[in-house]
Amino acid sequence: MVEEITRTNPNGANGTTSDPREQVMWDIYVEGLQNNYENAYEAAIKAGYEESSASKITVRSWFVERKDKLRRKDMLSKAERNLQKGMDVSYIDEDGKVRSDVMRIVMDVSKTVASTLGKDDGYSTRTEQTGKDGGAIEVKAITGMIIAKDNE
Repeated sequence: MVEEITRTNPNGANGTTSDPREQVMWDIYVEGLQNNYENAYEAAIKAGYEESSASKITVRSWFVERKDKLRRKDMLSKAERNLQKGMDVSYIDEDGKVRSDVMRIVMDVSKTVASTLGKDDGYSTRTEQTGKDGGAIEVKAITGMIIAKDNE
């Protein structure tokens, strides 16, 4: 006879309430990243997760979402830094020639990242939808439909 073990969250978390260990684990994990040490398992253990849960922590939806948000924030930060450098630095090689090809690529990639990931930070590009020659879009209402019969 195999006895079934029912596990419950020690903090009362369920499908509608989050586990307070999530934030503790995330804070420990980010602190490790800041010190060039990435170990989600160790952070989960320190936050009080059991070994079996800690070993699978990186596939939990809350962790994946936070990690993705952190990655996007890092990319935006790099794009902002590149844009700043592009405005301040001259792209001239040792022969005195302007490396416009390199400068163009760095700036284009940085602008793309900033305008897509930095929408909440004021980098969004507004695109107007207009009709012919910038005029209003003409909206035509469909008031009826004629259905052709095969026999007619």
